[in-house]
Amino acid sequence: MSHAPTPAPSVLAGLKLALKPHAPFAAMTEHDLDRVVRASQLRYFAPGEVVLAPAAERPASCFVVRQGTVRGERPGVTGDAAALWELSAGEMFPLGALLARRGVTSVYRATQDTFCLAVPVAVFDGLIASSPVFQDFCTRRLAHLLDLSRAHLQAEYAASATEQRGLATRLESIVRQAPIACGPDAALGETLNVMEERRIGSMPIVDGDQRPLGVFTRQDVIGRVVLPQRALSTPMREVMSAPAITLPATATAGDAALLMARRGIRHVVLVDAAGALAGVVSERDLFSLQRLSVRELASAIRRAPDVPALVQCAADVRALSHALVAQGVAAGQLTRMISSLNDQLAVRILELVTPKHDLGGLRLCWLGMGSEGRGEQTIATDQDNGLIFAIEDEGATPDDARTRLLPVARAVNEAMDRCGYPLCKGGVMASNPRWCASLDEWKAAFANWIDRGDPESLLAANVFFDFRSLWGDASLADALRVDIAARAEANPRFLKQMSDNALRNRPPLNWRGELQGAEDGSGAEGIDLKMSGSVPFVDGARIYALATGVTEAGTVERFVAAGAKRGIPEHEIRAWCDAFEYVQLLRLREQHRRAAAGEGSSGGAANPNVVPLDELSDLDRRILKEAMRQVRKLQQRLELDYPG
Repeated sequence: MSHAPTPAPSVLAGLKLALKPHAPFAAMTEHDLDRVVRASQLRYFAPGEVVLAPAAERPASCFVVRQGTVRGERPGVTGDAAALWELSAGEMFPLGALLARRGVTSVYRATQDTFCLAVPVAVFDGLIASSPVFQDFCTRRLAHLLDLSRAHLQAEYAASATEQRGLATRLESIVRQAPIACGPDAALGETLNVMEERRIGSMPIVDGDQRPLGVFTRQDVIGRVVLPQRALSTPMREVMSAPAITLPATATAGDAALLMARRGIRHVVLVDAAGALAGVVSERDLFSLQRLSVRELASAIRRAPDVPALVQCAADVRALSHALVAQGVAAGQLTRMISSLNDQLAVRILELVTPKHDLGGLRLCWLGMGSEGRGEQTIATDQDNGLIFAIEDEGATPDDARTRLLPVARAVNEAMDRCGYPLCKGGVMASNPRWCASLDEWKAAFANWIDRGDPESLLAANVFFDFRSLWGDASLADALRVDIAARAEANPRFLKQMSDNALRNRPPLNWRGELQGAEDGSGAEGIDLKMSGSVPFVDGARIYALATGVTEAGTVERFVAAGAKRGIPEHEIRAWCDAFEYVQLLRLREQHRRAAAGEGSSGGAANPNVVPLDELSDLDRRILKEAMRQVRKLQQRLELDYPG
């Protein structure tokens, strides 16, 4: 190994420029940057040369990769070196050993011609004490990078949020329900009844070809009905405002606002390319573009009179998620908000559907499962649900109850499908007779999965063990959860089988510790952020929750509660949670991108969770690589806890 002298003054500016694009140097003061480069040495390492080896004493320097790559290795079970990670330009090492004031436990080896800036340990300690930015990065490396990523993402979304939900919005995207209209000979009284029942402020009057002839609004009632004392039998042609003022459905909110201002009206009738009625947009609809909030959207869902109104609410949930990212809402909060609104939408569908059926003598509980059960839904998600019932009528059997309940469940599942939550391809829905079952039948199903532990049972565990009561008698879900927790905690063989199954899903890192995606049809490499990113964390958290009797459903909540019971270090748990939430945010960003590009959601051909590697920024690539290292660390702990 050869040692270069301290960089000459002519080189200092170049070194500072090389460090500035990387965290934490980008946010450090000029004084602290000067301190780093003046006190450091630039060292060269040949390919295969060891930079640091395991030792008892604390390293004398902190290294920053200037050029090239450094690989971390540990002896494998056969004695050969096993690559754990790979560090590239801008990355520092060995932070863990330096902060803990111990020797390194891994081999750091150059994999090509590599230059590193060696920062004396005294300077490192001084920066930890005096530079909040440097200290924050070194002690919260992943969290610090996540903060930077969120800031970049927030700025990116904020730039488009105003345009997306502003006056450039196409009117067809804000129509809240299918158009309701009447003919010119319809009676005034009948029309007023419909307007009141459907809670609408305007009624277009159309001809036989559905072409608008005029419009009647609530504002017309006093001037055209009350004061002239019109009879309720009056035909609508005599009280409507004609001709109807229309715009193409493809016009923008700005076009509608300008037309309303010029004509002094509050409603604009929309027409399609053939001139037929396509909807109505009100002044309130335009105003709501600028003030859509979680509270208002939840209120709109609760007040929705029918499924078509809920279809628009579901579209608003997806639009709101974009605005919340622009406001800097963290991934965990964001997915919980999306899940909460989706919960309320499912509840409203149940409230609309169940009164149409005789459900007397039954106690019911509608379950959300999978990502909905964990409260971790993104905007591209299909349905996973089930129904628990308890029979109160003597002599009735579970099959009798199922016969009554399956039409209800089918209607709910189909309504959710209309709202943009596709039917589950695997049939995990309440309309499937297997998952419309009594409490005893559900308990027996879970007991069977836990006792058998075969591949089918393990697959079921990955979906059904994550459930939550959404509607009905929650005590049924609570009783099921208590029974499952006791059975799973008492069956270490099942937990071992779940761990083995989870370990088959390895992180997408190659032998050098670099991200490695799978090729799609075009030859580009991408990473499935769901299967390779969030699922390993979800699986690990589920296993530890079952092993410790933790009943929380969310991944982060499971890690925190089970980690405390298991004695897993808090910093380790925090790193897993940060990595999981970053992957969730990246998934959401990719889903937004695909939706904006017209590539659809989970019902389309393209996988909404696959992110092309060549479209990731350097910062996101670095964080995703670190997140995948956390997957590896989680799986290494599972291997230690469930050996064999």
